[in-house]
This record gives sequence, structure tokens and C-alpha cells, in this order.
Amino acid sequence: MEITIRTKNLKLDQDLKNYVDEKIGETLEKLLIKERPPLEAGVELIRVTRHHQKGMVFRTEVNLILHGHEIIAEAGAGSIKEAIDRVKDELETEIERHRGKEKDLRIRKERFFKKLLRLSPLAMFKKRKRKN
Repeated sequence: MEITIRTKNLKLDQDLKNYVDEKIGETLEKLLIKERPPLEAGVELIRVTRHHQKGMVFRTEVNLILHGHEIIAEAGAGSIKEAIDRVKDELETEIERHRGKEKDLRIRKERFFKKLLRLSPLAMFKKRKRKN
């Protein structure tokens, strides 16, 4: 699992990089253990403005491509570590939503093919009476 970290208006130190690897990396490995190994996740850590001190100053965004679909999770908070924790929860929700959509699509395809294979009532075979 490769995690690419980008920052904007923020300095990336080793402590912050380890925190992202710990939270986001472990979450992705736990949820995507059955997936193909070459997965790439992009994490963007943003300080929205330099002059604001209160409110949602930090924002974290995670981009992940899974089975050809892009999964995006974003969250904002007052501190960067809190934003990372929130985006981790949002990412879990988005991955589960994606899995639910895949499962529903598979079930709909199975029902469609079962309906195609079912014989019409006019083509049913009639029971013949046996002669003793």
C-alpha cells in the first residue's frame, strides 16, 4: 500500500507523516485486505487559511481508486490530527458504501440472468398420463 502525502500551507514533519501512515494506512489495510496489492492512496493535508485561528482551519482529503471507481473522503477540523481522525471515519463509510453498491449490482445481475433462464409458462412440459 503506497500513500502519497501532499500538503498545502502546512509543513510536513516526520511526526505528522507517521500519524497519517498509522491512521489512514492501517484503516486501508484493514478494510482492503482482500484487494489487489498495488493500491495507491493520495492524502492531502491543507491549512485553509493562514490568518484564521478558530473554526475549521485544517482540512484533510483522501483519494483512493478502487475497482475503477474513485473514492473521495474529506473532513475539516480545528487541528490537523483531528481532521485526520475524522477523515478516517469518513473513508470507512465511503468504502462500505462502495462495497454495498457492488453487492447490490451483483445481486441485480444475478436476478436478471435467472429471469432470462426461466422458461415461460407456455413452454412448460405437460405431464402425461401413464397407461397401466
